[in-house]
This record gives sequence, C-alpha cells and structure tokens, in this order.
Amino acid sequence: MKKILFAALLVSHIPAISAQNKAVMEVNYETKMISDSLNRDKVNIYASTLLCNNIESAYFSREAQAFYQGNSKETITTSAGAIPKYPKSVGSVYKTKENVWVSLPVGKYIFTYEEPQLKWEILNETKDIKGFKSRLAKTTTDTGDTYFAWFTNDITIPDGPFRFKGLSGLILEVYNKNKTIEIYATDIKKSNELIEPLNYGNDVKTKSKQQFLEARKNYIENPSMYNGNLKVVDSNGNDRTKMMAERLKKMNTFLD
Repeated sequence: MKKILFAALLVSHIPAISAQNKAVMEVNYETKMISDSLNRDKVNIYASTLLCNNIESAYFSREAQAFYQGNSKETITTSAGAIPKYPKSVGSVYKTKENVWVSLPVGKYIFTYEEPQLKWEILNETKDIKGFKSRLAKTTTDTGDTYFAWFTNDITIPDGPFRFKGLSGLILEVYNKNKTIEIYATDIKKSNELIEPLNYGNDVKTKSKQQFLEARKNYIENPSMYNGNLKVVDSNGNDRTKMMAERLKKMNTFLD
C-alpha cells in the first residue's frame, strides 16, 4: 500500500514540461547478461541509473559518470602510481523528446548514434511489480531481436532502461526472447538531479546506427582495428588477437 501511495505522489508532482532539464524521478536498474546461452552460470551483472521526466532522460552507470567527470574514487595501482579504475560499463543513453541517442564502446572508442523508435504491441498479461500494477508489451527491434517489457501506468512517464522507451508508462522490467538479457528496476525515488548526456570528451558521432554496427562488426573480426592497431597479447607475449575475435563472435547479447 505504501508503494502504491508513493506512486500516486510521484505522478501528481510530474509537470507536463519539466523546467531546467531537472529530473522528477530516479530509477535504478540491474542488468543481467549471459554471454553464452549454452552456459547460463556465467552471468555479468551491471547497475545503471535512469534520471527522467516526461520529455527527457539519461541512462548511465554511476561508476562511468564519476570516471568521465574526473571524480572517480576507485583506483588501480600501476608503475606510474594510482589511476582511476575503468568502469565496468561505459554505455549510456540520452533521450530528448522523441530522439534517443545511444553511446556504446567499440574497442577503446565510444560511438554515439541515434536509435530508431520501437513499435510496441500491448499483450494481455498483467502482474504486480513492487506494488505497481504492470502490463506486458512486446517489440521487435530493427536488428530483428524480440524483447518483452513490463510497464506500469501508475507512473505515467514513457521511459525505461537503455533504448526501451515509448510506452504509456514507466518500464520496470525488460528481457529478450531467450532470456540472456534481463533488466529489473531495483529502486524508484524522487529526484531533481540535472539530466544531461554523459560527456565522454571525444566520442565518435555517427551519421547513422548502421555506421556503428559496421564498426562493431569490423572490431569483432579484427579486435586490433579499434584499439590503435595494437595486437592482443597475453602475459607471455603470445598473440591472442584471433582468440579474442572468436570470443567476441560468441557474444550475441548486445542490446540492439
């Protein structure tokens, strides 16, 4: 009951147009990704934050935000001294009105491209998630992958994790058809934090998503291409570039 009252309170304070790029809500998500569908014991887990209002949002990891803002508290020790620890996840998404801009790594570079809008089909299934009445929706992405999303009209913000946006309410859960990718909301609270895209400093702005897909395909075939043409070697100096390419080919869990 407290969660339902909290949802009503949040909705009642959401303006039609948010001023000064301020969020009205912060939603924290956990993403579980299985890189090998034949071995479901190997699970990578990532934490991300969505800052949103009715027309704008930013989705990123707090670890990446601190790293690129230059105030990361996590460091690693090297021969040159302590340096900031590279984030576990550096991808981010910025939405303004109907435009969704995604930034993802290809090797040592960050590529930023515009995502096409998703077309949703509302299904009949319903369930309760964290005290919110939720409905199930289905979409097929431009790259042919099928995803399902649980969303709630108790919170009338058409947003959600990563590129999954555009329903009539907030998306609380997302998963793909074979459940190698699952995203869950873990925490929902009020916020007035500034909404802004993650500033990478020198990301590659593409003219289309296709350019990003081509770059990623080339990287999978030749990992040295987007790593300054450096070969991947092990601690003994043996070339492992081909082995890395084979491993990348098996990773079919990209959030396309």
